[in-house]
Amino acid sequence: MRRAGKPSELLELSSFLALAALGCVLLYAIRVAVSGRIWYLYLVLNLGLAMVPYLAAAAAALLCARWAPGRRLGWALAPLAALWLLFYPNAPYIFTDFIHVIRGTYLKAGPSEWLGLEAMIWYDIIMNAAFAFIGHFIGLVSMWLMHEAGSLAWGKLPARALVLAAILLSGFGIYLGRFSRLSSWDVVLSPRRVVAEVAEAMAEPKAVLFSAAFSLFILLSYLALVVFKRLGHLGAGEGGPGSARPLGPTGR
Repeated sequence: MRRAGKPSELLELSSFLALAALGCVLLYAIRVAVSGRIWYLYLVLNLGLAMVPYLAAAAAALLCARWAPGRRLGWALAPLAALWLLFYPNAPYIFTDFIHVIRGTYLKAGPSEWLGLEAMIWYDIIMNAAFAFIGHFIGLVSMWLMHEAGSLAWGKLPARALVLAAILLSGFGIYLGRFSRLSSWDVVLSPRRVVAEVAEAMAEPKAVLFSAAFSLFILLSYLALVVFKRLGHLGAGEGGPGSARPLGPTGR
């Protein structure tokens, strides 16, 4: 059975994701330069939070690369899996920040005359889409790495159960973040508030619909990533883009 990503592979992957994140930050910096205001700073902060589950998953992959499968690896992976599960919803959560574009929250001051309102709206759409897509993609990659690490440490069924739990709970977690204004930190800092908000949200029909929609979106996105990786060799010859050894679940 193949070990999870080698340090060199993870470094390459991490460098790519870091460059993608920096590209998003560049879009934000241009927005600040044009408007003279630091609106949308929360996008940068939320993207930073989206990196937390990736770091946990990368650490799990490195652990699996260095330790042989067994009880020791399983116990060592447990806290990393818990950390990943707690912070994973922050990755797809960035999609909900589109609400500020829809409401035109940060267009009230008006853009410069040379730019115009319509151009600024389109720039905000592109910028928010970049942050949302890259954040979500980082989360999917972290799920992919954690899936394989879990398969090596605990077996296929427990690893799939972890991924399924993350997908189902993330939809509800995103709802709590957007409507109840809870964060991952509140689980540790304000557990009583979390329990109260969860109990209240579970009685709301809109919470069920919102959570189910987001969970389905995450599921379809992850399945697309897995299928793409498994079929990546199609149309690529020896040494081509699909010939590289994948880092994620191989379905062995």
